[in-house]
Amino acid sequence: MRKKTSLILLIFVFILFTNGCVEEVSLIETKGEYFTTYENDNISIKIYNAVKEKENIYNTILEDLQKINGFSPINNMGIDIDEKYIMPKIEDSIKCNSSFIDTKEFKKELIKKSYDIYDNWISEGLYVKIFEVDTKEIEFSKYYETHEFSLFGARFFEPFASKDEVENVQAASIDLVEYLIKKGKKEELLRNQVYISDIEEWGKDKNIDLSYQRSIEGLMNRMEVNKLKPNTFLTLNTKEDINGFTIDIQTIDKQYDTAKKIEDFILMMDVNVKSIRGGLQKDAPNFYNDYSDAIENVPKIHYYFNNNLEINGTEVGNGRIQLTDLNIQAHEYGHILIVDSFLKNNIKIDKPLWLDEGIVNYLDVAYSGSFKLRLESMHDNIIRNKSISGKFTEYENLINNVNTIFHANNIDISNPMKIMKNKSERIKVCHIYFSTGLKHSEVYFEPSIKDTVSILGESSNPSWPMGRGNYINYHANFSFTAYLIEEYGLEKLLYLMVEDFSTLTYEEYFGKSYEELKVDWIEYLKENIKVIELML
Repeated sequence: MRKKTSLILLIFVFILFTNGCVEEVSLIETKGEYFTTYENDNISIKIYNAVKEKENIYNTILEDLQKINGFSPINNMGIDIDEKYIMPKIEDSIKCNSSFIDTKEFKKELIKKSYDIYDNWISEGLYVKIFEVDTKEIEFSKYYETHEFSLFGARFFEPFASKDEVENVQAASIDLVEYLIKKGKKEELLRNQVYISDIEEWGKDKNIDLSYQRSIEGLMNRMEVNKLKPNTFLTLNTKEDINGFTIDIQTIDKQYDTAKKIEDFILMMDVNVKSIRGGLQKDAPNFYNDYSDAIENVPKIHYYFNNNLEINGTEVGNGRIQLTDLNIQAHEYGHILIVDSFLKNNIKIDKPLWLDEGIVNYLDVAYSGSFKLRLESMHDNIIRNKSISGKFTEYENLINNVNTIFHANNIDISNPMKIMKNKSERIKVCHIYFSTGLKHSEVYFEPSIKDTVSILGESSNPSWPMGRGNYINYHANFSFTAYLIEEYGLEKLLYLMVEDFSTLTYEEYFGKSYEELKVDWIEYLKENIKVIELML
């Protein structure tokens, strides 16, 4: 009898330790003048006095948290309930009104915040697991016989995904989370550390081709997508160290009208960031070493994609970029790289516009993968022979001249991949294409202000001797600065950014006046680019 009792106790202890000792969520109530707080070391719930039925709301939240904590202890959680949050705000804490707590979206946000989970496919599967939700049977494996398999990103949401796609991604997520938990990968799920190797057997069992998922593995365990913000179609977030960002997509057009395009663009952003940093390390090693903390720690960037905007722009110092065109991402990132990250490290940056715009354009041309998109745009402009703003003759003349110069210099603009493989070729294209600003600025490049590096809405008034360079055409300046970099070295131009411009002159830094440098630049173009005189 004693042996039987001991065996029962042993089994009980084994079960106890296998399932873990889960403590009940216990919170201390503190009543304030405007709200009541319920909290412990890991959880804080704040319910404002304007909210009705506060006790019922608190009990509902507490019940949800207990289920989550029963699955695995909650790491950190902040919740603010106030009726002013008509649209939920998901930031460091969940800020919402009382009606939002009854939704499945609220429960999924609780899961994500409890474990610091980003990927929607993980939270989708955990939601069903933790809250024991009944789901309808979907033969998602049959769906993926004719569709590429992708778990995450924009594929969860309209307008980038069809109803079938949403349902099948969700069904696959639920099944895969269950599979990974059974395979002992629960902790990896909660740490956002799931890899293709962890799901290959699952894909094989389901007869699902994971080749596309493998090609975008760089998005795994980092993507958060929601439609909670007002007046936006979609908000994407990433916590990846190499390129932390938030993207608000406010308008839908051919640039980003499918989930696959969104995924490809995000991965391209990563490539651009890595390439620009790598280019600085290789071609400007001393500058890179002196300022590596700034270069490698760019603050999280907030991108706004809105093709209704008039121009692309960067709010330097605020980490905000407004894009109308995806192919300008690397250029605008350059502004953040050489301003915001330096300011964050208490390094004064107060450079003239010509230097700012010229350097970031060079970083794009010399290092970024998105320059391929700009090459494709150049090619489209060349073959599209039509008028702009009624100036047919001058525009036609411009296109013919650009095309003639490309041919004379054996540059096949219809083959961007070949050009991308040759840095010198890319820089030559930059000189040819943007030197057109000297002669055709009013026809082709808008909305720049004639004979300045300003765009509409910006000031170009110089406040120091080197500010005189601000009075060169915006696009022609791309060629001018590229010339200075080729002639004097990238490091010399980069170190110029951190100089004191209050008294610094061109003669002191370059040994020549601004006027002399411009003459040298034009002579350089004539010597190195055949028939460039068509643009001068």
